[in-house]
Amino acid sequence: MQPPGSVWVDDRNPIYRRGLVACLRAEGYTVTGESIGLRPPPDASIASLLIFDLDAAGFDRAGALARRCEMSLIGLVRETPADQIRELLAAGMLAALPLRSLTPSRLLAAIAGLNGDAGSQAPRPHAPAIAPAWSTAGDVDDGDLTGRELDVLRLLAEGGSTRDIAQRMSYSERTVKNIVRDVLGKLQGRTRAHAVAVASRRGFI
Repeated sequence: MQPPGSVWVDDRNPIYRRGLVACLRAEGYTVTGESIGLRPPPDASIASLLIFDLDAAGFDRAGALARRCEMSLIGLVRETPADQIRELLAAGMLAALPLRSLTPSRLLAAIAGLNGDAGSQAPRPHAPAIAPAWSTAGDVDDGDLTGRELDVLRLLAEGGSTRDIAQRMSYSERTVKNIVRDVLGKLQGRTRAHAVAVASRRGFI
């Protein structure tokens, strides 16, 4: 049986890979293997989660992994087309995280989503698919949200009203309403609460 909280990290950039490893270890995960372009092949007997460079692996190899791998899979995306990402998600990959907007908190939120909690616990193979930052529902990722839109989302998540947010951000209430309208459109949110829930599931806030 694989050790609890065990992760295999694959990335072609050694500095970036080292940063991923350091981030995971700081949160209590055990990195049991590393590779470049899935060479050497990740060992499911010693890791329950594979975080891998989707572009370096290639679409065909990533697809084979998604269909057969006993580990949970999170792909790190640089250039892979959205239609191919949708195919991989349908095949079993649990999340695709765009590297251009990846932060430690978003990576850790995605991993925690495999367990349905926010703690640093062992990822479960074959857990229900989390809502990925690159999703089949419209390919929205937080690269589409501006900094002030993310700030407004965070304040909404704290329960802030339009007036509260306007005061805290030194905006007019009209400006805040316009920002909220744009956020709802980008996240396909029916209400403010729904937009916050979508953003939280995708690791934006």
